[in-house]
Parts: sequence; structure tokens; C-alpha cells
Amino acid sequence: MVEKERKPKQRHILIAGSDEFAVKARAAEQVRQLMPDDPMNCEVIDAQAEVIERACRQLDAVIEAMLTLPFMGGVKLVHFRHCNFLVDSPAGKSEAVTSRLARLIEVLNRVSPAEAQIIISAVGVDKRKSFYKQFEKLGAVELHDLPDLRGARGEAEWCREIDRVMQQAGLRAAPGVAELLMDMVGGNRRALYGEVEKLALYAQPHGNVSEADLRLMVSDTRERIIWDLLDAVVDGRSAAAVRLLRQLLTQDDGPVGILIMLAGQVRLAAVGTHLLESGRLRVNRSGGYVNLDLSPAADEFLPVSKKGEKPNAFRLAKVVAQARRRPARSWFAALEVLCRTHLQLVTAASDPEKALETAIVRICQL
Repeated sequence: MVEKERKPKQRHILIAGSDEFAVKARAAEQVRQLMPDDPMNCEVIDAQAEVIERACRQLDAVIEAMLTLPFMGGVKLVHFRHCNFLVDSPAGKSEAVTSRLARLIEVLNRVSPAEAQIIISAVGVDKRKSFYKQFEKLGAVELHDLPDLRGARGEAEWCREIDRVMQQAGLRAAPGVAELLMDMVGGNRRALYGEVEKLALYAQPHGNVSEADLRLMVSDTRERIIWDLLDAVVDGRSAAAVRLLRQLLTQDDGPVGILIMLAGQVRLAAVGTHLLESGRLRVNRSGGYVNLDLSPAADEFLPVSKKGEKPNAFRLAKVVAQARRRPARSWFAALEVLCRTHLQLVTAASDPEKALETAIVRICQL
């Protein structure tokens, strides 16, 4: 006789975080495990709301669902999914929404999960808000956030997670593969699982994966090609740089957009190598990881985005580690080449693609 899968302890559950893929996957798993014996006793309410009025309607619906027990008896399961107003947003700050969230907490305190159990899945949650603090006291909270790749520690943790996911798929990665895959997918867990699934099929039956296998099987992204383009430019490999440029152009990326992306990397290279040469920055390596130490005097030199954000520390460390093979003056000269080319592209350039190719060859020869 096959033993039935043991169900987790009955409790109200909040599954939230910035990692949408992980939140949805975990919520689906919990719903499957907690599904009532009678599937008719499971009610799914879509909580995604772009306006306050819809958020209020959905909250009213979930409150009613929790108070309406099954006619034929048994435990009821309510999945309040895709909730997007538990964050610091206009809907989340609305008095109408916060009052209904407070009402939901009152209901959950009264209704035992042995009678009606709720699973709330939310992309993002503000832990400062009363709803979150009150839910922590009455139920279970699971947080699934995107990896923080702003420093060497977060990078190392995510790299170990990538290695664990590959091992679970039966893959044996050669040295450097996990780091390269991290460069390719960033912190995107959905992309990670998709690429690992492809690698697992490709590497059958032995499961061995080399860097060459990874480059062959994993989809190229604009960001990855830009990194490879910068590598080629740093090394002065003009033929490889032009080939990568043409690859970007075949992906329907316009010359101006490519130039802006490349200029962002070159700008970091110029500033980073200047700070390195002036002693305001130091590059450290630990195994396959690169991080840097910045003196307080370096802060004012760092570029700031339109949102007021400084460069990602991991990205800056990697750019400087690549660019340090050339002096800062070469990178500032490269930046001037790109500035002149940009003016050429947005004014009277007869052949924008040729102008960008010429600029890249010029930079490789600096």
C-alpha cells in the first residue's frame, strides 16, 4: 500500500519576495501539498491589481472566501495569488486597501487554518507595514528575494546556488562554469533553470559541462555580448570586436543603442583605472571572485544614474579587473572617440554601422 504524502502543518502562509519565479514556484508547490481532499474546496483569487478599486474588490473577495466554509464540510484552501499591493505603492498606501488588510488580519485571527487556510503569494512585500508584522505573529512567512550581486559575498553565495542547481540536474561543471553562467543569467532564477535544463539534455549521459559547452548552449544576451565586446576591445582584438559588434547588429540593436551600452562600460573603465592609478581603489581577488576596496575620496568620482544610483560594485570590480591592462589615459581617449562617434551617428553619418565599426577599431589601437 502506497503511503500518502504527508501534508505540511496547517497554518496561514505568506510567500513573498522580489524573486517572482521563486515565489510562484513555491506557492504552486504549497498549494499542491495542501490541496484539500475535495478539490472543490480550493478557491483561487487573483490579487494582481493596478488600481486601488480592483485591490479593494479582491480583498473583499478573499475575506468573503475565508468566512464561507464548504457546504459539504472539510478543510478549505484559499490561494490569494500574484498580490502586488503589499509594497510601498499608491495602492499599498491607500487607506481603503490598508483598512481591508487590517480586516483580513482580524478574519485570519478568528478562522483556524484547520477550517479555512490561506496562502498569499506576493511579488514584493514591505516588512515595515502593519499587515506584514501582524501576519508574522499568526502564520508563517517565507521570503524569496533576488540575489544581491552588489558585492563579492552576494556574488559568491549566488555562484554556490548556481553550482547546487547544476548538481541537482546531474551536471558536473568544470572550473569557471558556474561563474560564467552567473555572468550570462545575472540574478534571473527563471533564466538559470531554463539554461540548466538545456545543459542537462545536451550533456547526457555523462553530465560534464565545460566553458565551451556553456558558450555553445546558453543563449547569448546583449549584456553578455557587450562583456565579450569589451574583453576584445581591452585586448586590442579588433577582428573579434568587429565580429561581436556585427552579432549585436543582427539582433536588431541599433548602432546608437550599442554605442550607449559600450560607452557605459568604457566610462567605468576610464574612471576605475584612474581611481586605481591614484590609489583610491584597490582590486582584490579571492578564487574566481573579484571585489574592490574604495576609499571615501573615490566616491565623488563615481558616475550616478538618472535614479541617483552609483555603479553596481560587482560590475565596477569586473570592469576594472579587465581594463587595468591599459592606462587610464587610453580609456579617456576611448571615451572621446565614442563621444565623437555618437555625434556623428545622430547628425549626418551616411553609414552608422560603418562609423561604429571604425570607432571600435580605433579604440582597439589606442
